[in-house]
Amino acid sequence: MFGVNHLIWLGISFALIGILLFCSLKFKFSIKTCALIMSGISILSEFVKIFAHMLPSDPEDPSRGLVLKVTSLPLHLCSIIIFLIFYIALSKNEERKQKALNFYVPVALIGGLLALLLATSGTEFTRPQPYQSFIYHAAIVWFALHALITKKVDMGVRAYITNIIVLAAMTFAMIWINGALQNFETNFFFVVRPPAKGLPLLNLNHGWYVYFVNLIAVGLVL
Repeated sequence: MFGVNHLIWLGISFALIGILLFCSLKFKFSIKTCALIMSGISILSEFVKIFAHMLPSDPEDPSRGLVLKVTSLPLHLCSIIIFLIFYIALSKNEERKQKALNFYVPVALIGGLLALLLATSGTEFTRPQPYQSFIYHAAIVWFALHALITKKVDMGVRAYITNIIVLAAMTFAMIWINGALQNFETNFFFVVRPPAKGLPLLNLNHGWYVYFVNLIAVGLVL
């Protein structure tokens, strides 16, 4: 983390966030317009991720075609919110759309910024993965900031409690999913191990149970 390439990527990402935010505020984009833009970015991002992570279904027999690498399934939080983005863009149920936006904003803002800082997809300029990861996470941060600045999101106690309940349910579901896929070394929601080495609190220095409690505590605070 924070090598020369990473710092360049961070500069590009924050510049992109600034440009998108300037345009969306200047031209007074609606939430639906921002969500439609994010839908397009998300589709492009997933296509890049899919084509960059295809593997032989049988390494000994090329004729059996390719399959998507299991760790690239859209089961990380920042990938799951793609479905929320589509819902916000297309749903006509204003109440449910508001609840989806209330969940999206804190998750996208905090999760997106952490993803940019941790750079779990690498920082090389010769591989497609960093392009996909940095641009996508910069975009989801932009949408969250736009919703916050234009006061289109409810950040009250009730929304917080609802979000915590949903996140808790998803976290425990990922324990089961990671268990079912343990042979593929998945780490969805980072409940198996930390997203990076050398992190304060979020490490395995005192065992997994302490790590998991710390992970939950950090999530509650953030």
